[in-house]
Amino acid sequence: MATITQIKAKKGYAFQVDIRVKGYKRIYKTFRHPDMKTAKKLAQQWASDIELQMQKGTYKEPTQIKEDDNRASIKTVTDLLEYFRKEIAPTRYSYSEKYNTMYLWWSEKIGSINIRNLSSSDISACKQYLINEDVRTGKNKVIKRGANTVNKYLMALSAVLTYAVNELELIETNPMTKVKILPKPSGRDRTLSVDEIPLLAQACKDISEDTLMFFLLLLYAGGRYSEIHTLQVHNIDFKNSRLYFIDTKNKTNRGVGVEHWIVEHLAKYLKKKNIKSGYIFKNKKNTGLLYMRGNLQKAIKNAGLKDFHIHDLRHTYATTLAENGASLLEIAVALGHKSLVMARKYSHLAADHTDAVIRNATSTINLGIDID
Repeated sequence: MATITQIKAKKGYAFQVDIRVKGYKRIYKTFRHPDMKTAKKLAQQWASDIELQMQKGTYKEPTQIKEDDNRASIKTVTDLLEYFRKEIAPTRYSYSEKYNTMYLWWSEKIGSINIRNLSSSDISACKQYLINEDVRTGKNKVIKRGANTVNKYLMALSAVLTYAVNELELIETNPMTKVKILPKPSGRDRTLSVDEIPLLAQACKDISEDTLMFFLLLLYAGGRYSEIHTLQVHNIDFKNSRLYFIDTKNKTNRGVGVEHWIVEHLAKYLKKKNIKSGYIFKNKKNTGLLYMRGNLQKAIKNAGLKDFHIHDLRHTYATTLAENGASLLEIAVALGHKSLVMARKYSHLAADHTDAVIRNATSTINLGIDID
């Protein structure tokens, strides 16, 4: 008999089918779709087809893993993590190597546990260790992991365990589903003040032309550090004063209009550097990209800015848009957000402009009577 249950999904709707019929191995599958009715219909149709095949005796169970298959040797959590890291992660993530530190951490803490015996309590204990563990940074400074970092470790393991459930069928349920992630922090709202902008601009100029150009693009185009860092000459529309960010963090492309003088200054910069194609911020030997993060951090320090990060330039850009009447949709588009959720942090700033527009519009209404 098939049981169809709606489960949580990050996007759209998801229904999980669980079929238990005597004489057959238990099978389950999840169906996702932006439309709830469609997702449920897909699940029902698949369940109906499988049950009918079982009734007729025509259903064939999935081929068992061969003994010489690497998956056949997966016994412990370390075995699973290593298999996922080498075989699955490179095909699933653009920069899979960034998760290696997390896989190694989990392997050190729970790697010896048989994957079938891994429990939610094991993971929960590790979560507390993640929260309280001292982490030594490059400057020999000891810090604690933030909530976002802890959650990234949990989600990295969860993805591996989900794969073990759905595709390897090594375990029936993901023990991570019972472990709660930490509440997300409210987020930073640090921006550059009117007085701080020229201080940082001058500090960048004092370091190098490259640093100043990078700073200007961050401030006037609102791009992420990585988007500006990998910007190429052919991504610039000099005629229409637009920059195009390709294959961004959200796996999308977007174009952003910028001040004409920014593009003109960029053209002069490229001409002086004799850069006609490829990356804008490439090193002199053309063997890679300039390391700009260090220069920007030095400029921030030299400008005397307190509690200011490079990413805060993006907040400054978004705040400027909001204070000058941009809608939440316009802010989301400019920043490359897929939804309005991230842009809502600037809603109180956009509200002032919206209120002024509404008041100006409603002031033209002639009531035609004395209400006193």
